[in-house]
Amino acid sequence: MNLNLLQTLDDFRKKAKIKLPKMVFGYIDGGAGNGLAVDRNLESFKKILLQPRALKDVSQRNQSKILLSEKWQHAFGIAPMGLCNVANPMSDIMLAHSVNKSGIPLCVSTAASTTMEKMYEIAGDNIWFQLYMGSSKEGTFKLVDRAKELGIRNLILSVDVPAQGYRPTEVRDGFKAPFVFGTQQLLDCATHPSWSIPYIFSGIPKFAHNFGLSEGGRPFFDRYSGTRLIADLDFLKSLRDRWKGNLYVKGITCVQDAYDCINCGCSGIYVSNHGGRQLESAPAALDLLRLIRNELGFQFPIMFDGGVRTGEDIIKALALGADFVFLGRPFLFASALGYRPAIVHLINILGKQIDSAMAQIGCTSLEELNSQVIYRFDKQKAKVG
Repeated sequence: MNLNLLQTLDDFRKKAKIKLPKMVFGYIDGGAGNGLAVDRNLESFKKILLQPRALKDVSQRNQSKILLSEKWQHAFGIAPMGLCNVANPMSDIMLAHSVNKSGIPLCVSTAASTTMEKMYEIAGDNIWFQLYMGSSKEGTFKLVDRAKELGIRNLILSVDVPAQGYRPTEVRDGFKAPFVFGTQQLLDCATHPSWSIPYIFSGIPKFAHNFGLSEGGRPFFDRYSGTRLIADLDFLKSLRDRWKGNLYVKGITCVQDAYDCINCGCSGIYVSNHGGRQLESAPAALDLLRLIRNELGFQFPIMFDGGVRTGEDIIKALALGADFVFLGRPFLFASALGYRPAIVHLINILGKQIDSAMAQIGCTSLEELNSQVIYRFDKQKAKVG
């Protein structure tokens, strides 16, 4: 594979679209309804411009980030994603090796195809764990205890999936997790042999954390059966009592919910509209970030994802109030190519884009990013004569 041909995150998407069956690409790329929330996330970044600066010494630039006493090589990481191994049987393993090499975090999901234990064995403290409530609080706390025993330091509680979002693309393509094959799906897979053949040897991806957490054969975690419980404030308080490490709540989209997390003693919040996959009418995640940061002030850490596709997007999110930025879909598209260096290449591209943009806007460190680097057009001052 000629990695030099992959120079933007959209290049990875185009390559993945060719390789993946339609049902798998639609699962990764799609959103709720007609995808308007996905589009809104992307468009919100295009509306924001950066202010170039000159006559500044930017010869020495540093994009490392310290977050709650932990130092990372970049201010971005890989967002939690369920069933990554639908893109490639080795997606999880490749992602873990890549973050271990690149010094960024990887959020392993409750709905992952590979256990947190295996991922931690590869990437150690680069592994964060994202928690969904399953069919019982007892089973959910078993997962929390497993993360604690491993030595995982960062836990993310996702609260933005009280019910599965309605995604027509998945319904039309017949995507099910785990896979269910009818004539349409078999034909889809047969016409994409470079994707299909590896699964003959690996088997179909399953929810790796689903075992030993519930009784009577009832699945602990299921996308469709309604067995998942809904996290509420009482659960969050009990989780905070049980988990002494860093605790973030993902899926915060309004100020009151943010204050509830603060009052429960959380380490920070994670602003996200689930990549536009849950509610088609959800506001753009970037707009929510600006609103919530303006209300909270700058003392409380905010994680962010939603629509990030370039290093400049990462700079925009950091300048508008994010302390750390996560990306999801682009890393699944990179892993779909079945080549670990492609994931590291993507990480390097983002790093190069950030570095170049920092020089253009006159910043030598991420701590210098604030609203002043955002371009604002003043109609009054722009008037001539």
